[in-house]
Amino acid sequence: MKVSANQIKKLRELTGIGIMDCKDALIKSNGNFDKAINFLRKKGENIAIQRSFLDVKEGALYSSINDDETFGVTIGLSCETDFLSKSKCFLDFLSMLSKISLRHNNKKKFLSSYYHGKKIQDLIIEKMGVVGEKIELKIFERIESPFVTNYIHNNYKIATLVGFSSHDGINSTIAKNIAMHIAAMNPIAIDEKGIPDSIIEKEKEIIFHQVEKENKPNNVKEKIILGKIRKFILDNTLINQKYIKDNKITIQEYMNKFNKNLKINIYNRITFP
Repeated sequence: MKVSANQIKKLRELTGIGIMDCKDALIKSNGNFDKAINFLRKKGENIAIQRSFLDVKEGALYSSINDDETFGVTIGLSCETDFLSKSKCFLDFLSMLSKISLRHNNKKKFLSSYYHGKKIQDLIIEKMGVVGEKIELKIFERIESPFVTNYIHNNYKIATLVGFSSHDGINSTIAKNIAMHIAAMNPIAIDEKGIPDSIIEKEKEIIFHQVEKENKPNNVKEKIILGKIRKFILDNTLINQKYIKDNKITIQEYMNKFNKNLKINIYNRITFP
């Protein structure tokens, strides 16, 4: 199979691996990026886990929280150019839509709702005429919890919402720190129970291929595999991750400093690649 220079470039940007290795991985995986990355990881390449290989589009994200801090919404607008996605005109429009989105439970209801006598969908179409690019509401994510906070990365490409079991013991700054941690560290799940079996099985397969090459007894290899799986779980579950502002403690330990009964009920981390 032939692979294009753009495919190789994209895989190289995602993984940081050399051009020839990326080309070989794409050929062996018939151009499938997910399979190509697994192929490289089985070879022992140190690649950060990526969980989304959707077509890259330009755009920006914005999240808002209601006054009672009991629910929040993240929306994402796509556009054609990076220049527009960073412009004040585009971001101001996105911010306005974000605040209106709090009145609605899903994308369909939001787009068909009215603001100052016009449908939201029609406002988006009007904006397209102003900026000269196709604009589309790609993302609408809403969460509810007794206490919800948000964080928007300064490039508007990553947004997180976090729902806590209580407001007791923590203020907005503490909650925002955890939301910021999620944006930076991209956990798979809150705890081990939340990791899908399919991800664990895939990771076991990758680790098995890595360890299989080592000239060690089988019982030693089994211990290495178990240790690597355990490390994978700790590194990728939110409450077990080392807190980015103090790597001597985990997120769970950070929360325990303020309220030992505090739990994270739900979170989402949205990216706009």
